[in-house]
Amino acid sequence: MESIFIVNTHETGWDTLELVEDIDMQEAYCTEVLEIPDEKIYGTEIIDKGMLEIVLTDIRQEETEEDWYINLGRLSA
Repeated sequence: MESIFIVNTHETGWDTLELVEDIDMQEAYCTEVLEIPDEKIYGTEIIDKGMLEIVLTDIRQEETEEDWYINLGRLSA
């Protein structure tokens, strides 16, 4: 299963300029701040000032009940 989330990075205090310029920083944000397992991240993209689109892949049904996935859903609501 593939999932797409839009997260406002301003809410977590990360420097949006760094995220805009560097895909590695976007993925670091996902793994360090949002605690998304690296192997689940298919891609990231800044779509608007401070808004990060996160595309996840290979999400199993049981993973949708894990804390990181639930918190990601709350942040993107």
